[in-house]
Amino acid sequence: MADERRRLAVLSGHVVASNGMGQSPRDIQRWLVRDNAELREAIFRFFGEHADVYGPAYELSLPAFRALTMKRVKLFVSQGFFKTMDYVDDPLRFQAALECLAFCDYSMAIKSGVHFTLCGGTIVKLGTSKHHAAYLRKMDTLELPGCFGMTELGHGSNVMGIETTAVFTPANGGGFVLRTPSNEASKFWIGGAGETAKICCVFAQLTIHGKWEGPHVFVVRLRDDHGMLMPNVRIKDNGPKQGLNGVDNGQIWLDDVWVPLDALLDRFATVDVQGRYSSPIADPATRFGTMISGLTTGRMLIAQAAVDACKSGVTIALRYSCARPQFGSRFIIEYITQQRRIFPALATTYAMHLALGTCKNLGLSGKGDPKTAQMNAKQVHVLSSGLKAAATWHRVRILQDCRECCGGMGFLAINKIGPMLNDMNVDVTFEGDNTVMMQQVSKALMDAFGKERPTVAVPVINQMDIGPGCAGKLLKWREQILTRQAAEEASAGSYEGVMDIAVAVGWAWVDAVSYATFRQEIRTAPAAWREPLERLCLLYGLCSVENHLATYLEHGVLQPRAVPVLRRKINDLCGYFAKDGAAVALGLCDGFGIPSHLLQAPIALGGGRGGWHDIGLS
Repeated sequence: MADERRRLAVLSGHVVASNGMGQSPRDIQRWLVRDNAELREAIFRFFGEHADVYGPAYELSLPAFRALTMKRVKLFVSQGFFKTMDYVDDPLRFQAALECLAFCDYSMAIKSGVHFTLCGGTIVKLGTSKHHAAYLRKMDTLELPGCFGMTELGHGSNVMGIETTAVFTPANGGGFVLRTPSNEASKFWIGGAGETAKICCVFAQLTIHGKWEGPHVFVVRLRDDHGMLMPNVRIKDNGPKQGLNGVDNGQIWLDDVWVPLDALLDRFATVDVQGRYSSPIADPATRFGTMISGLTTGRMLIAQAAVDACKSGVTIALRYSCARPQFGSRFIIEYITQQRRIFPALATTYAMHLALGTCKNLGLSGKGDPKTAQMNAKQVHVLSSGLKAAATWHRVRILQDCRECCGGMGFLAINKIGPMLNDMNVDVTFEGDNTVMMQQVSKALMDAFGKERPTVAVPVINQMDIGPGCAGKLLKWREQILTRQAAEEASAGSYEGVMDIAVAVGWAWVDAVSYATFRQEIRTAPAAWREPLERLCLLYGLCSVENHLATYLEHGVLQPRAVPVLRRKINDLCGYFAKDGAAVALGLCDGFGIPSHLLQAPIALGGGRGGWHDIGLS
């Protein structure tokens, strides 16, 4: 009866204050949310107070959904929760506000992210005071909706090779003529361009008096104040997509569009009326790397959105599994096949969330010391690239597992998991293709290995009882042995020849770093939750080892006799989280702090005997 009461309380949407062991989900929530807690709660409350606008809307046509998305963004912006300038003045507040949107609607989150992060953030970081004065106030009110023109039909990952041109001209007091020289050079997949954007941060190859200076960014007016296209600007809507249809992606052609000198975002490069070019960074490639460093914030927001989607998916799947009996009175969470999907997913979600928090802190540290800040920026680039790839790839698997754990109920749009799968599928390739992101991680690791040549020692562990310390040693060893293999093969041939191993290197590094971070962060967790979190962390580590058994067996680090022991250890940990009606695991999900009006799924909420019982009654 106690288990049943617990299930019904959860399904009725009541967060349990304490489970009798002093474990309050609210304590976990305070531990997980490291910044801007009041802002986040205010935004969540705002969504609940305007449920007529922000509630689920799965039956709309594409035009109607786009209109609703724009309405949602406008209403959100009207509250003034943050400003575009917070991108640099208060980056945690900036990110916190945008992170909240993904809990409600990913189309709204991406449309806002393109406007504020990609377009607005680029103007903030690459522009100067004249640009801030000209654009930011109107961006804060959405008077000037913005978009980001980097990707071209023929150039996605190879941004340095974009073909759009910007040629200096002395006419009209000096300016630039932007041209799309071929269809392959048209800007493609540009969020907001299809219908709404009035300005665009356009990346183009700059040429002055016949000399190429590399890619630069120009603010180009696409539409006038009435929404009509500007002269020599052509735009075509990309049309329906697999998901994310609230965002109006478009294709842009610029047919000799003249812009004034002030259109150039000139923090790192200036051009005067005579066409004299000046930059503190002489090398075009280095200069370009500096210009695109702002993409890190976007990657972190995408990674966090993926993790937050996993929070919703795991909570929905677990609550349903604790309330749905099958083959008699046995609840489906009692089956090991259900536990083996849900509990590792919960562990991975916690690991990714904590690792992303470390990445944010690293990005903010060393601001007063230029040398430290530069070193941290390189580390943040590697860490954010790896976590963006890992978090979004994990999301694909976790949401699919959660959907399957809910059976047919997981396929119903009203239960949210299916729409999240469709809308968020793009996150594995935008803001950096995941395979390329992992290769960037591995390249940094291989370069460091080539300089230091560390010895890779076989870890000494108890194969018959792999505990927290042993799991960490195994994960670190996998990172080191794969890095050595890739570095040695690349030095004997070429980097292209080890690209497949390079992705594995990136994965191994993220696994090791995330596990180490999880263990470290538990030290600051509420005392009553430390034991469950230690078990959850170990579950994450052991599953990471199990997923790559071939590597350990190939090198003899684990013997075949250790494999069934590892399997039983993981099953025992799953059993721990399944006991007592999965009370501890439910508390860990409650700790995510997702209010009912954002969780949305009827099978995870309740009324009467439990959410799934009442499907179809209203």
